[in-house]
Amino acid sequence: MTALTLKSLPESLIERLRTSAELTHRSLNKEIIHRLERSFDQPAPTLKTENWDESRVNEQADAWDKIAGTWKSDVSLEAEIEALYAARTPGREVTL
Repeated sequence: MTALTLKSLPESLIERLRTSAELTHRSLNKEIIHRLERSFDQPAPTLKTENWDESRVNEQADAWDKIAGTWKSDVSLEAEIEALYAARTPGREVTL
């Protein structure tokens, strides 16, 4: 089986999962698997395109095309890149 790591789960969610696991006499892992499996019992939502207003969609796409590349920043490109890297989390170490 494949292992999966979940990050940044809200403490309130973890507590609710632990409580549910205890009430159903399951481990936390089994409770999460059970809930994930149950989530697939319902049909997946589908993208409904029949109600789309094609002219509105095209209007929105045109608006995005118009503003693409026009963003002006008060800081240099290098400072923007540095800020992006600084905001990143280190993630986990991968061994090859």
